[in-house]
Amino acid sequence: MNRKPKVIDLFCGIGGFSKGFEMAGFEVVLGIDNWNPALDTFKKNHNNTEILNQDICEIDDKFYKKFSSKIDVIIAGPPCQGFSMCGTRDVNDNRNRLFKEVIRAVNIINPKIVVIENVVGLMSMKTPDGYFVKDIIANEFEKLGYVVNNKILDASDYNVPQSRKRVFFIASKIGTVRFPKKSSNTINVFDALSNVPDTNNKHYLPPKNKFQQLMKSSENIIYNHDAMKHNKEVLRRILNVPQGGNWKDIPPEIYNVGGNHSNNYRRLNPNKPSITIKHATKSMIIHYEYNRVITAREAARLQSFSDSFIILGNRTDQQQQLANAVPPFLGFVIGKQILNKLKGKKEKIQIQSTLSNFN
Repeated sequence: MNRKPKVIDLFCGIGGFSKGFEMAGFEVVLGIDNWNPALDTFKKNHNNTEILNQDICEIDDKFYKKFSSKIDVIIAGPPCQGFSMCGTRDVNDNRNRLFKEVIRAVNIINPKIVVIENVVGLMSMKTPDGYFVKDIIANEFEKLGYVVNNKILDASDYNVPQSRKRVFFIASKIGTVRFPKKSSNTINVFDALSNVPDTNNKHYLPPKNKFQQLMKSSENIIYNHDAMKHNKEVLRRILNVPQGGNWKDIPPEIYNVGGNHSNNYRRLNPNKPSITIKHATKSMIIHYEYNRVITAREAARLQSFSDSFIILGNRTDQQQQLANAVPPFLGFVIGKQILNKLKGKKEKIQIQSTLSNFN
C-alpha cells in the first residue's frame, strides 16, 4: 500500500483522534460532528479534510454510499455522557444508542477496520432490554464480518502526560489488530508544562525535554493561554490546596460550594501524570505551581496536542472541546498498529516509544 490509507472520523470533535492517525500516516478525508465550536477548531487544524456539520442520526444513507469501499478505517468516539460513571447512567439516555449510527455507517461504507473509543463505564452498561452494550457492539460487528477486540487503555502508558482510561474496540475484516504495547516512558505534569510560563507571557521557554520539543511550534507564540479570573473567595480555597491535594484540604468554612468528587479543586502533582482532563474551569483543575486553574493551552499540552494546534471559541468552549478529545498520542499508537496491519507487516514484539516514532 503506497498511498495513504483513508479515514473517516465520526463524532470527530476537534480531531484529536484524527490528528493521531494523521501523524501515523493516514489521510483523514471526512470529519462529522454537530457542535459548531468543535468543528470550527477541527477545520482550523485539518485544512484538507471535508467537514459535515449534521446530527449523525439525520444523515441519509446516500451520503455514506459515496464512500462505499473507498475508506480503509472509520474511527468514532460517540458521546459518552450516558455511560460515564460520573453521570446518571440512564439506560434510556438516547446518547447511549449512538453507537448504532456507527454500525449503520460501517455497514454502508464497508471499511477494513473500525475503531470506537468510549468511557470505561460503557463496559458495565446495559440496554433497556438488559443486554450489555459491549456485547451488542461486538455482535453487530461480527454480523458484518468483523473480528472484534476491545481493551481499556490508559493514555499515560503511551507518552500522554495524563492518566485517562478509555475503552477501545477495534473491529477488523483483515484479521485481529492487537493493541499497542505500553511505552517505557512516563511523562509527568512537570515534563509537560515546565516550559509554559504564566499567562502574562507570550512566548514559551526553551524546551527542556523531548516531549516539549515535540510540542514546539515554529512561531513559538502561546495561544489559548488566558487564565480564569478568580474572586477572593475562590483564591482562598486554591491557596489551601497543596500539590496533589483536593477540596478535602480546604477548611469547611471556606469550601462551602458543595461537590465532593475527588478531583474537585485538584492541584496537579508535578511528579505524576495529570488527572483525567475534564472541563478544567468547572472541576477546578489547579496548576501545580500557579494559584489558578490551568488554561486551555496547558490542558492541550496534557492532552498531547502540539502548540501549533489552535482551539477556537470562548474560554469555556475551549476547555470543553479539550475535555472531549482523544489524546493525539494515543490515537497515534493505535493508528501505527492499524497501519502495520493494513500494510501486512508482521507485528513487532514491542512497539517503540511514541516519542521516537515520529518522522
